[in-house]
Amino acid sequence: MRIHIVGGRVIDPASGTDREMTVVLDGGKIEALVPAGERITSEVGFQKLDASGLWVVPGLIDIHVHFRDPGQEYKEDIYSGSLAANAGGFTTCCCMPNTKPINDNAQITEYMIRRAEQVGLIHLHPVGAITVGSAGEQLAPIGELVAAGCVGITDDGRCVQNANVMRRALEYAKSFGVPVMVHCEDDHLSQKHPMHEGFYSTKLGIKAQPAAAEDVMVARDLILAELTGGRLHVTHLSTKKGVELVRRAKEAG
Repeated sequence: MRIHIVGGRVIDPASGTDREMTVVLDGGKIEALVPAGERITSEVGFQKLDASGLWVVPGLIDIHVHFRDPGQEYKEDIYSGSLAANAGGFTTCCCMPNTKPINDNAQITEYMIRRAEQVGLIHLHPVGAITVGSAGEQLAPIGELVAAGCVGITDDGRCVQNANVMRRALEYAKSFGVPVMVHCEDDHLSQKHPMHEGFYSTKLGIKAQPAAAEDVMVARDLILAELTGGRLHVTHLSTKKGVELVRRAKEAG
């Protein structure tokens, strides 16, 4: 069936398109992009979808989701997460390893991929753990995780405190062609306190953590990435200094 999506703002980064256009679909595939107002040949026998006031974009990708399946399905599972992603225009999601048990082995990775295929709503790419149990001590079997389908490694909200473990993780990840996604937080500085250290934490008498708790780990991991040539992605970036450090590292190549 031919479908014309009309009146929408078509945004396509690949071609640099950002304007109102008609999208012509035939058999589920894009046949043409026609500027608004232009006549389309063979306009008989098609379904018209009015996208006025809407964006028409390629499938969106979320590289950091928490589907919590297996083990914590009461929070989210692959079905409910896929349903929500699909409804929001996300066709591909990268799933963090903070499942129960942690996704630190091929069996869990394979389960997640198999379950997503059964649901059939989105493309799901698991991200495996850096360390066994995300405990920050012993490297997970990175090669096995990648072979099973993981597209990267991370301990998600836990920062690997041991610099040598992080160095080896970057080296192994590089050899298997995947990035390392890191949460940067010096636990000794942060003490997991719930508030930013400053005037209001003092005024309220709440234990707090300095921005430096993030900054020192961002700096460390950037230096280790330079040392190893590994690909680094800093998640949960929240401080001005951290952003500046990442920006300078990117500019330096």
